Amino acid sequence: MTDVDTVTFEVVAAALQSAAEEMGNVLKRSSYSPIIRDMDDFSCALFTADGELVAQADYIPAQLGAMSLVVKAIIERWANRITPGDAFISNHPFMGAMHLPDVNVICPIFLGERLIAWAGTAAHHIDVGGVNPGSEGPELEDIFGEGLVLPPVRLAVAGVENDDLIAVVTENIRDPRSTVSDLRAQRAACALGEERVAELASSYGTEAVLAVMSGMLDSVEDGVKTALRGLPDAEAEAKGFLDDDGRGGPPTRIHVKVTKRGDRLAIDLSGCDRQVSGAMNVPWASSRAGIVYAVRAVVAPDLGANDGLLRAVDIEAPLGIVLNPEPPAAVSVRHNTCQRFADTLIRAMGVMWPEKSVASSTVSFFCFNVGSVSPLTGHPSVMADVVGGGTGATAYGDGIDGVDTYMSNVGVMPTEVVETNYSVRVLKTEFIPGSQGRGRFNGGLGLRREYQIINTPQRVTFYCEQTHPDFVPRGADGGGDARPTTVTVIGPDGREIAGLADKASLTLQPGTIVRVETAGGGGYGDPRERPLEARLFDERNERL
Repeated sequence: MTDVDTVTFEVVAAALQSAAEEMGNVLKRSSYSPIIRDMDDFSCALFTADGELVAQADYIPAQLGAMSLVVKAIIERWANRITPGDAFISNHPFMGAMHLPDVNVICPIFLGERLIAWAGTAAHHIDVGGVNPGSEGPELEDIFGEGLVLPPVRLAVAGVENDDLIAVVTENIRDPRSTVSDLRAQRAACALGEERVAELASSYGTEAVLAVMSGMLDSVEDGVKTALRGLPDAEAEAKGFLDDDGRGGPPTRIHVKVTKRGDRLAIDLSGCDRQVSGAMNVPWASSRAGIVYAVRAVVAPDLGANDGLLRAVDIEAPLGIVLNPEPPAAVSVRHNTCQRFADTLIRAMGVMWPEKSVASSTVSFFCFNVGSVSPLTGHPSVMADVVGGGTGATAYGDGIDGVDTYMSNVGVMPTEVVETNYSVRVLKTEFIPGSQGRGRFNGGLGLRREYQIINTPQRVTFYCEQTHPDFVPRGADGGGDARPTTVTVIGPDGREIAGLADKASLTLQPGTIVRVETAGGGGYGDPRERPLEARLFDERNERL
């Protein structure tokens, strides 16, 4: 491998990272669906020729550490049949992807006849077929009910879009115009990544660019190991619970054991419950991403995110547990489990290294999918919205109000976008006073949002976590716990519809209101030690 001087290394590494971020700008500005362009539910990245992630734009941490598994699945499946101009698509949860709506479009980067790298995107598509609009359902029992399953296949062949595949896709989804438009936006982002890598190779030489990619992986590995050597050897366990299994069953246990020795970290997940009958299971790509997120957040937050990070981590995850299920387990609602997993990992590391402990953030992750009708065109449309909550307080300050926490980074859909594109009215979006845990530093506030179904009956799926009072966001170092999440459905007659689960798929009549009130974050430290100025601020702004 070519030796590269320090200045060249830093310039090229920064240019590769910038290229990934520029790819994100192209995808965001070119996409058709609000969940991508307005809510930022996508990621863009560059990879080595053998599929190692080297640079990724920080949009959705849930996709950190996951996309490279799709690239490797493409390489394994297609091997020597990959040609310039090809574009591959996959959403298969048991071939490296996450859940079916997160569609990966991956393109090889050739210089002449030589494959030197890959450009990739993952974006949440509004619908990929299946039983429910939005292709999610906590009650579903296998991936075949969740939508169209795509192993790594060619979306384009030698630069020409694969019409046969497009025909298959469009006949199996509810909003084909959105899906095809978004797929083309993903290809455009990959084309930009290919162009930027080719420019760097032209300026610095192909071998130098490849050497920088390898060095970026080594640098992150060395940085994680250095950070680990600076921490005391320790081990700890932590457990957390999901409210149920997605189908009204008993709580699902997430258990982690973390051990640090020298410059290595071992994470044992064998204490988790077995895979469940509902759609709360987490395919390995998403569990891997959870480990990348937690290790980066606690051990080495200043480092870049690439596959070098996992070189210092040993993982035990038996096949068949909820965090590594066997096919064809349903996985569409896996992100709620991912959030609980991230929270549990971070709490375990907080026990190991108390100076790094934080209060728990909400893992409620309320999602609201609607098979609707566009008021502009009268055509069928599918809506997907996400409502966050409060982050946990730390030893340095209060939590953040009303955000999507941990592994997610999705913005709530603007009211104007909801009401322009769907037969849904947003009646209310506001912070909830008192939803947070109190402490020397308080947790962030949860959110209240109300949706009203209008004009026509509509099929709705919603789900969330932490409605069980035993599983609310916990305080740290003497801080208080947050309130649980609640979901209320009010019929057209103004009366609450009793007996509904907090995870459900059902048809709602016009005039029906769905109200969610999400948990805030836990508090940190003794509430009696909260500074007077902060208490007065809370009172003036009616936060308690």
